[in-house]
Amino acid sequence: MPIQLYGLSGQGRGDISVIGNPIVDKIKRLGVALTPEVMDFLSIALAVTAADTFVRRDDAADGWSRQISIQLPLHEPDRWTALVVTLQKAFHFLSGDRWEFQFSNGGFPPPIPYKRRDRFQLIKMRGLDCVSLFSGGLDSAIGVIDLLHEGRKPLLVSHAYTGDSTHQDMLVRQLSGRYSRFAVNAHPVSANGETDITMRTRSSNFIAFAAVASVAVKAVNQVECVDLFVPENGFISLNAPLTTRRIGSLSTRTTHPYFLGLVQEIFDTVGIPCLIKNPYQFMTKGEMVLGCKDQQLLKQIIGNTVSCSHWKRPNQQCGYCVPCSIRRAALHAGGNSDDGYQFDDLQRVLSETDKRDDVMALCVAIAQKETRKIGPWILDSGPLPTENFSSYENVFTRGLDEVNSFFKAAGIQ
Repeated sequence: MPIQLYGLSGQGRGDISVIGNPIVDKIKRLGVALTPEVMDFLSIALAVTAADTFVRRDDAADGWSRQISIQLPLHEPDRWTALVVTLQKAFHFLSGDRWEFQFSNGGFPPPIPYKRRDRFQLIKMRGLDCVSLFSGGLDSAIGVIDLLHEGRKPLLVSHAYTGDSTHQDMLVRQLSGRYSRFAVNAHPVSANGETDITMRTRSSNFIAFAAVASVAVKAVNQVECVDLFVPENGFISLNAPLTTRRIGSLSTRTTHPYFLGLVQEIFDTVGIPCLIKNPYQFMTKGEMVLGCKDQQLLKQIIGNTVSCSHWKRPNQQCGYCVPCSIRRAALHAGGNSDDGYQFDDLQRVLSETDKRDDVMALCVAIAQKETRKIGPWILDSGPLPTENFSSYENVFTRGLDEVNSFFKAAGIQ
């Protein structure tokens, strides 16, 4: 299956899928030359996303786990050959597929940046001191509010698809402090119009874009290493299966400590100068809400944040999926109101056989919390460091307690 990175010329033939067309222009607007290693990491992430998007799981022998071999030219392939096993581990963890990588010469080099004299609108980089993922969700919004309150000056990295950018733009306009924004879309386009709907690795592009941003911040501001913030509550980050049949069933594993650890290992090995940090790893979403350092601003922006895993189809948050339930529980814990869901009444959801699965799974998990061993439970989603292991256990149980409190208030449980 031929894929073209960073261009649309392949579409003219009708048999080549493409990805990354908008990215080169966005990178040039950073106004600095990237390093070859971060450009190669971006190419790897895009290639994986392309395969994940264009190779349908229905065609796999078991209808899920695919065997995918990627032949990819890189600018400096020798640097990456020794990291093939680590890359395989990382992307297998995200998608559940088996990955093979073959790297060769001839990859896309770092693009020549625009200069201000070229009359292009460049991203303001001077004075920035960190990078933060900015998805438009409640966690990322709290993360940015806290950074700005602390006097940090972040470059916000947005991975915006159609519909996402509107919410993100509204949020950005409400922030106050010194920051800039690097918003980019991988924009995969299938030659035959068919795509797989799971796309578990697509969020890895988010990390790759943040790595690009970190290199740019370092180059402009002459810092040794850039803090790369991944603001995600610890309950969602762990991605622990709510029931025995829902292994890794939440929307993403991109912020799981095991995956972030593998990515940090890759960055350290090839010399990408950023340090990945999740300051909320041991906090529930409700604790993030309660601890937000600008409560007045938080109340103003809540309505513009999106947590739902279903919202893109109706352009409205459903109110009953796992992310929505955790969001509503967090806002309940923080004494904040939120409305505009398709289903405000969760009791009504329980009567809908095609919609109640997520709520019932959370109810089952809450019921099992008192009898099930928490350590093995959270390890079902992936390895965790032995250091602070009890903190991982505690944030998971507190997360379930938070949802339980909301469910009781909603007349469930």
